[in-house]
Amino acid sequence: MKIDSSQFKKKILIAVSSTGGHIYPGVALAAALKKKGWDVFFVGKKSEIIAREGYRFYTLSAVGYSRALSVITPVFFIKFFYSIIQSVKILLKEKPGIVIGFGGYVSFPAIFSAWLMNIPSIIHEQNLIPGLANKFSARFANKICVSFEDSKKYFPSKKAVFTGNPVRSEILNISKPVVYKVPFTVLIFGGSQGAHNINTALINSLDKLSFVKEKIRFIHITGENDFEIAKNTYKNNGFITEAHKYLYDIETAYQNASFVICRAGATTIAELIALKMPAILIPYPYSTEDHQKANAKYLAENGCAILIEEKEIKKLPEEIIKLVNNPGILAKMSESYRKISYPDPIETFLNLIEKPASPAE
Repeated sequence: MKIDSSQFKKKILIAVSSTGGHIYPGVALAAALKKKGWDVFFVGKKSEIIAREGYRFYTLSAVGYSRALSVITPVFFIKFFYSIIQSVKILLKEKPGIVIGFGGYVSFPAIFSAWLMNIPSIIHEQNLIPGLANKFSARFANKICVSFEDSKKYFPSKKAVFTGNPVRSEILNISKPVVYKVPFTVLIFGGSQGAHNINTALINSLDKLSFVKEKIRFIHITGENDFEIAKNTYKNNGFITEAHKYLYDIETAYQNASFVICRAGATTIAELIALKMPAILIPYPYSTEDHQKANAKYLAENGCAILIEEKEIKKLPEEIIKLVNNPGILAKMSESYRKISYPDPIETFLNLIEKPASPAE
């Protein structure tokens, strides 16, 4: 049975964990809900990204789970159960009509508490291979939204919905010209903290890239630790480079990019799909269940990206030179995104939220 949205308050709790891959889809959805008149608030770990957006925010004590038993394992369970108590208190105070979890260790206490209190809930899995928290949360959620059609097989068929991964409107609204010509702009970034091995690989590749120096410029988001050395090395080698420790307004970089070099986190993949952006993907080799490699293979097998495993990162300058000298490859990669059937994530989400399923059994 469906519940008419008029039967509950237009107030929604969004639970996110600490990384941008969980936070940015939540922020993208929150902005759309706010325009629809919903009162949106967040629970999770302290986040400067959410603070900048001005949403009400509650902190949970939950910490990440290590699959290897150690002396801190009891700490995980103590904080886990305390986070359920915190979540129940927040739900009693705020009385939301629906709870949405975007995965990670903070999401489960909120989803489980919603189930205890008979509040409808939805979870979202960003990666192709589901994380542990969402595997548990799926038992208690009414609907399970996935970013990839192939991910539905990991969840009960009656609950799973292919929505795609919400992307911020600032990125979706980019007016992007075709930039597959000299000078090519190469955008490089890792996660929210940068990616040291990618940074190092680029810096060490500058000698090999010197003979295409006049054809390329870089926008490099390095993270805090590698910023100075990267900025100075580019400068000393005569490359035109715009270096940043972090870039909140990454849409400005995307707008000018010919192609990107990056990790293969779920939010990045969603942004690349939305922009039809050619990419060289270097998945983080220690991601849980190697989910970044699975994400990267999805785009590479569709012809949209080049996949380089980190153990083969020395191939990076060769691939950059190939793309710079053959702009037709970039155009073909962008065109290949048409092979990917992808829904409108925000609209699909809004339809589910306005008409949620009855509370999970």
